[in-house]
Parts: sequence; C-alpha cells; structure tokens
Amino acid sequence: MIRLYLFTAIVLTGLWAAGQDSMVLLRINFLYGSKPAKGYKQSEEKRFGGIKGGHVNIKLNGRVLDFVPNGRCHLFSQNKNPNGGFYINSRAWWDTLTEKSAYIELPVTAKQADSLHKIFDQFAASTPYDYAVFGHRCASATYHVLSRAGILKRKSTFGNVLGNFYPKLLRRKLFKWAAKYGYLIRKFTGSTKRKWEKDTGIF
Repeated sequence: MIRLYLFTAIVLTGLWAAGQDSMVLLRINFLYGSKPAKGYKQSEEKRFGGIKGGHVNIKLNGRVLDFVPNGRCHLFSQNKNPNGGFYINSRAWWDTLTEKSAYIELPVTAKQADSLHKIFDQFAASTPYDYAVFGHRCASATYHVLSRAGILKRKSTFGNVLGNFYPKLLRRKLFKWAAKYGYLIRKFTGSTKRKWEKDTGIF
C-alpha cells in the first residue's frame, strides 16, 4: 500500500511539473498618455496622442511586438500603402523610473506561445493593415494579436477598433480581466514633470 501511495505521488508530481514546464510568461506592457506638467512645458516634449496617447505592446520570451506609425499617420486606413506596421524589439522603450506605466503578466500554454511567435514573425514581415487614426492602432492591434492566439475573445474588426480606440480603453478592460483571473498587475507612477492619464473616468 505504501508503495502504491509513493508511486501515485511520483506520477502526480511528474504531471504537475510537466504542466509547469509547458507554461510561458506573457507580458502586456502599457505606457500612459501624458503631456508636460505646469512649469515644465519648455523642458518636457509633447507626445503623440497627448493625454489620450500612450502605448501598448506584447512581450514574450525576450521579444516585444510593437505596432507603430512610420512617418505621417493616415487619417483612414490605406492597407495597400501602409505607413506603419509591426516591429519586433528586445524591450519596451520607456523607463519605468520616469514613465507612468504598467504591465500584466500571465502564464500561457506552450501552444499559445508558439502561435504568438508565429504571429510576431508573420506580422513583422508583412503588416496585415495600416496604422491610421480611424483604423488600427497599438491598442486594437494588440487585442487582435492576443485574440488570434486564443488568449482573448475574437471580435470583428469594427468592434475591436471601436472598443479599443486608444490605449486607456484596452488597459482598463485588461486590468479587470487580469484581476478576475489573478494575473500579476504591476504599476509605476512616473515623473511629476508630466501630467499623466488616469484610469478613472468614462473615457
């Protein structure tokens, strides 16, 4: 009987360890929108989108996928002549010591991680859509990538673009989603030289 218990314990431990080894940590990074604070308008730069700007990207196994404009941003999507696209970098470009930012960290399966890496490579090689004011930008593009990998629910293009029109809209939804499932959320306050976007308010 003791041998049976030991054998069962060893098998269960092995299955648990195998399950742990198959999980990979995914990070969703957020940079908050901002503008120069009072008294710092000469020393602090204006940024794309201002207080409703900011950025979102995805980090997996040391690879960061960004969706950004390249030059003048189109008003409407011109998919045959895109002026932006996906780029793979080694890290998020902002400094958490000076920039108000946050990230969500969650485990994904090896299958989901493999799917994400394939999407990273595919989209970086040839962007599926343009970067446009009334079209895909970083928030909706991030949602699209995560939904393609089965991490978030799929939405229509219109529903995704409208529902994630700028980073705050996606960020607040994903904070609630992460809290519901117990995923790690970490936030950084940012420099007082800038007026930072808040997570409160309707928009």
